[in-house]
Amino acid sequence: MPGKRLVICLCASITLLTAACVPSEADVEDVVAYERDTTMGRLQREGAITIALPGGLGPFASIDGNGSAEGFVAELAAEMVAALGVDAEYVAASGEEALELVKEGEVDLAFPNVGITESLARQNTLSAPYWVAHKRLLVPRSSDLQSVADLGSRAVCQYEEERTRIDIADLVPDADVTDASDFEECARALQNGTEAATAPDIYLMALATELERYEIRGEQLSSSGYGVALPEDAADMRTFVNTVLTDVKSEGRWLEYYEEWLAPVANREDANAPDLTLEEAATLWPNNLK
Repeated sequence: MPGKRLVICLCASITLLTAACVPSEADVEDVVAYERDTTMGRLQREGAITIALPGGLGPFASIDGNGSAEGFVAELAAEMVAALGVDAEYVAASGEEALELVKEGEVDLAFPNVGITESLARQNTLSAPYWVAHKRLLVPRSSDLQSVADLGSRAVCQYEEERTRIDIADLVPDADVTDASDFEECARALQNGTEAATAPDIYLMALATELERYEIRGEQLSSSGYGVALPEDAADMRTFVNTVLTDVKSEGRWLEYYEEWLAPVANREDANAPDLTLEEAATLWPNNLK
């Protein structure tokens, strides 16, 4: 099944713009008709699915003001839309907000930018990870900074997800670390003379795309998986999502999407689709952590 890019379609009238579109390349003959009493069957009867994606993450995931989505995550979401053969609507929601939208039934599934921990996996219905992020550095290409070991006495802007926090100040006590409330604050800090920013790479890739003459460097200081969030009573939908992700990985499309969207800024040599189970991803962060 080829990749599908979600685009704005003209629906109902030529003046109505919406993101609720059937991917144009979908082959209806390849769509499985699910039993009526399954979550997938219900979505097929309704003819539509609502998906929450994190917005503002550059090549990883972005949604414009009209609801049109693009990026690596949007490609994965569009695979699921095509497998169901339904229309899709994207909404922007990040982190805990995306998880709440799923729990409240406002969306059918979400791609929350929240690292998987044992606690998160116990409290939410999640798929196997579709991405494993690593905390690294973003520095000017002209900088002599190559790794975290070079950060002594340097000014560093740090943005972290609370659940999977690795503090640079603990690793390099003499670094001048400023904690940011959002990763855009680190963009401003870099433009004002801060020598490096550190965050999980989904944020650094967005910054590297936004800022000229900056690149991602350094060792992988932490690893955190990201999975698809699903309603609590939708175990069948989790199986469906995991099957779609497995197909995307095994048939090479995951790597194609990576090469198209993320490779230009990721600066990673380990560009392989994650093969961790949900349980394995959760054990990266023990249950005594948030």
